[in-house]
Amino acid sequence: MIFVYSTNAQTNVLDEYIKQGLESNLVIKQNQMALESANYALKIAKGLYLPTISTQSRYTLSKGGRTIDFPIGDLLNPVYSTLNDLLVSQGGTAQFPMVENQQINFLREKEYEAKLSITQPIYYPSIAINKRIEEQKLYMTQTEMNQFQRELTFQIKEAYYNYMKVLNYYDLIQKTKEVVKENYRVSSKLLENNMITRDALLRAKSEISKVELIETEAVKNREMAKSYFNFILNRNLDDEIIIASQSENFLTLDKSELASHALQSREELQLLDQQILIMDDVADLNRAEMLPRLILAADYGIQGEDLTFDNDADFLTASLVLQWDIFSGNTKRNKKKQTLIEKQRIEYIKEEAQDKIQLEVKQDLFEVEQQYKSLNLAQTRCNEAFEFYRIIEKRFRLGEVALIELFDARNNMTEAETQLIVTQYDYLTSMAKLEKSSAKVIQL
Repeated sequence: MIFVYSTNAQTNVLDEYIKQGLESNLVIKQNQMALESANYALKIAKGLYLPTISTQSRYTLSKGGRTIDFPIGDLLNPVYSTLNDLLVSQGGTAQFPMVENQQINFLREKEYEAKLSITQPIYYPSIAINKRIEEQKLYMTQTEMNQFQRELTFQIKEAYYNYMKVLNYYDLIQKTKEVVKENYRVSSKLLENNMITRDALLRAKSEISKVELIETEAVKNREMAKSYFNFILNRNLDDEIIIASQSENFLTLDKSELASHALQSREELQLLDQQILIMDDVADLNRAEMLPRLILAADYGIQGEDLTFDNDADFLTASLVLQWDIFSGNTKRNKKKQTLIEKQRIEYIKEEAQDKIQLEVKQDLFEVEQQYKSLNLAQTRCNEAFEFYRIIEKRFRLGEVALIELFDARNNMTEAETQLIVTQYDYLTSMAKLEKSSAKVIQL
């Protein structure tokens, strides 16, 4: 089924197809997942500002290990023996027992410990810089998705115009087929009246076969263009496509304004700008790694041989940890210099990209102007060829001209109509290409 709409309807139809394509395209869905992942990476970077709270519990059974010998018997027994002798000499009794030397294990046979640990960065410059880098990466992911959407929009428009081009050409072949069949019918009547020879009738029949051969190629091109358009939209390849009438208006386009808009809006340049900012952040990160880092750490818990909760079992420790890499072989300094060189390289790439974009916009603008002129010439030629064929056909029916002249006029008309179809949709495609290169929507 073919639906014919006004120019405004055509815009709405194509816009709806573009919307469907952007929603269903698998690459865009992948980019959306990458964007979501980058958003979580940013949240992770922000989470480094917050304290880390963890808990740990353990119950340990030990046996053996290192020991320490404590000669308490050798130290106290001589003293205790002397005191006992004094007590006995005074008529008393010995009161001080002999003490054996002790052997103490470093490991307790059983031990329980449970604690709550809190770690809070106090001065950690790299955290803020990492956060800025993740913000830039998130923006770059969004920009890359916008870039693909702009490219996909052009591909959808190009495929749509190409389908309408081959569809209109197929319709033209159908009309041409009717014309050559009518010519054959008229030629048959003229032969019956001895107004032409049999070779002219055979020539008329040959023209039918010629058009039918062209028709098979047109059918193939129509179905392939239809399948490709549905493929881009991630639809069933055989889904029907709504057809709408096209605008032939031409707008006066400002080359400098389009080039300026492209330099401001093209995602390629935005991505390069973000890469330059990231290089600045990486240089700051290398510089920050040469600075000291201060962290607060605190532990609270209980420990002992048995699980008990009392003043003898609980403990509390708090520490300020200062870490400063005094010397690391100049690796961080050299990394910083390397980053600044990479930044300069990207700046040169950006300058080259700006020149290429301006050239691309200029070329596409000239292409639009040339296609519009070709469209006007094709329309004029088509009108002239149609009028010429109408005159020749009338004279042929009267027997005033030969069949060969009628065929030449018909071929000339078909060629002119074909050229008109091609230039019409090439013009629309060139407008879509200019929209892509200038990153600006141009309403016809």
